[in-house]
Parts: sequence; C-alpha cells; structure tokens
Amino acid sequence: MRARARFALFAALLAASPAAAFVPGTATLPSAQVVGTPAAGTYRVHVIDVGTGLSVFVEGGDFTLLYDAGSNDDFGRGDADRVLAYLRAVRPDLRRIDHVILSHPHKDHVEMMDDMLGAYDIGAVWDSGALNDTCGYRAFLDAVAEKRIAYHDALGGDGTHDAKVKKASCHGRQRPATTLHLARGSRIGPVPLTVPLSAGAEMTFLHADGTRRGPSDFNEASVVVRLSLGGRTVLLPGDGEAGGRQLPTLTPRPNSTEGQILACCMAALRSDVLVASHHGSKTSSRVRFLDAIGASQYIVSVGPKAYSGTVLPDREVIAEYERRGTVWRTDVSDRTCGTARVKIGAPADGKPGGCDNVVVDIGPADAMTVGYYRGGR
Repeated sequence: MRARARFALFAALLAASPAAAFVPGTATLPSAQVVGTPAAGTYRVHVIDVGTGLSVFVEGGDFTLLYDAGSNDDFGRGDADRVLAYLRAVRPDLRRIDHVILSHPHKDHVEMMDDMLGAYDIGAVWDSGALNDTCGYRAFLDAVAEKRIAYHDALGGDGTHDAKVKKASCHGRQRPATTLHLARGSRIGPVPLTVPLSAGAEMTFLHADGTRRGPSDFNEASVVVRLSLGGRTVLLPGDGEAGGRQLPTLTPRPNSTEGQILACCMAALRSDVLVASHHGSKTSSRVRFLDAIGASQYIVSVGPKAYSGTVLPDREVIAEYERRGTVWRTDVSDRTCGTARVKIGAPADGKPGGCDNVVVDIGPADAMTVGYYRGGR
C-alpha cells in the first residue's frame, strides 16, 4: 500500500474512533447569556469555580436551587465568599433560593452553606441527615434551626430531626454543646422521589442515606438528584461512590451509591449533562453507570488540593468522559487564577477559584449551550 493511501486509511480509522470524536470544551459565554433572570421556559445551570470543591446554582424564570456550597482551599466569608460573590455577580436581584440541597457533610461541599442561608430567604433544605460534627456542617445546621427553614432528610418525616453537637468555635461564633431540633418536612424517599420546581421543571431524588456515620463513609450518604429542565436533564451525584479506587470498567458494588441507583432507578438516570461524581475520582463513574446516564456533556468541579494524597480528577475517569462527549473543568486556569485581575470574587487574591465557572444555558426549544463564564465580559 502506498504511503499516501496508508495515511488516508489511518486518518479515516482515527476519525471513526470514539476518542477522536472528543472536542474539549473551550467556549466562553458572554455576560448577556449568563447574567440576569432567565426568560420563562428557559434555564441555567451554573457550576461555580470554588477551587477544590463543589457548588451548583440552578435557575429558571420562576425558581432557584443551590446544590452544595463548599471548598477545601478557599474559606472566604461574607463578600469574600466565592459562592456568594458569584450569585451576586450573575443575579444581583436575587433575594430567595427556593431549594437548598446538601449532597453530604464534607467541607468541600458544605463550608459556605451557612453564608448562603444567612444571605437569602430559603424555601426548603434537603439533606441526607448524616451527622458530621465539623465546623461547616454545624454552622449549616445552626442556620437551618435559627431561620426555622423547612428541613427534609432521608431518616424520617414529621416531628424533628435531632442532632447532638459538641461545643465549637467556628465561623466567628462560640457554639455551645447542645441538641439541635430541626422541624422536619417530608422525607426524602422512598426513591425515586419527584418534586416539582416549576411548571416545566422538576427534581427527582435517586439516593440519600442518612445512616452513614464514619468520615470515610459520608460520600455514600450523597443526595443524588436528577433535574428535568424543560426537555433537558442534568444529573447531580455529589460524591456518591461505586466501591473504592478502581478502574471505571469494574462493576459498582451492590451496596455503593452507584450500585443502589442502578438497582432501583436505572430508567431515571438518563441525562444530557453529568456533573462528575466525586470530582472525577476513580471511586466513582463506573462504565455501567455512565452507560445508563448517556450524557454528552461532562462537567468536572475540581481544584488543586489533594484528596488523601491524590489531586483529582483521575486520568482514567477523564478518558472515559472524553470517549463519550465534551469535558468541561473548573481547574483550566488554576496555574494563573490566583493572580488573575478578572475573576469572580476578589481579583488577584492568591487563591484558586473564580476563573472557570461552567454554565449550561437551556434556551427556547431546549437548545443547549455550554461554556465558561469568567466574569467581566
């Protein structure tokens, strides 16, 4: 075979391979497409660049939802709070968040939650109920109790959720040892449980386990939610795991979050967008789980701080996402973000976060655009 013919054949085979179809996400969305209340029947999903952690803000013309607000390396409070700064940048008119969901009580998901509950009127809080008596989670529970926000967990309905907490000094307050009594709303479960958000949107809970107790076990408490926004769907799996750090090709363990969801709710997994489980860790995102989701867009919220000695995401998981669609990451600019003059929050603050926010814009007729929003444009 002549060299030119061999090259043409090679190029054709390469173009046909799944990996060659991957195009990394690079688009930048203008402020006009991100800032302000969405028009009726349209929606936006904001994966906020909080550094090493997760926070997702979801909005339609007549509802708002916040899923997590935490970081492992940026603990600014008040005006320096990365999540609060982002919400004030894209929705300066915002006064109320209808639903606040905490996936699980780890610092990189909860640390800024009490700021959110203090800054806005809150309609309802959804939490597994698994108690992790750390500063961030204690501050979150205090805020729920003090504002008497309707509290939904996976442990039971009616009555109160009673959380025994120790004495602590955190977030600028001395907090006594006490038992907090949170007035319960309806229970999360049995799954799948669907809750309306507006005339064209709803959220379906696929997993929540309030019985988890150990620090290494809280990921499996994760409140997993599938959002139906018009004709588009987004899966928020928190840090739900599949059974240890293993290759994606292995089958999820039956008692893991992914294993339980596949057993109970596989038909409800189908989604256009996946916000990566556990920041793209090999603990999650098994092939069987990803096959059931069938997403074309993969958003990985990740930063520079290591998890148990590993800086996420894992390359094997990213390769699996790349094989299936387009990958967007909140760490694209981490090398220069600390000195960036244009970012969400304080400029040139020496910290990660604020540079690579990812926005999913769902427009009329369910047209979907994904891109980065970096502020100031």
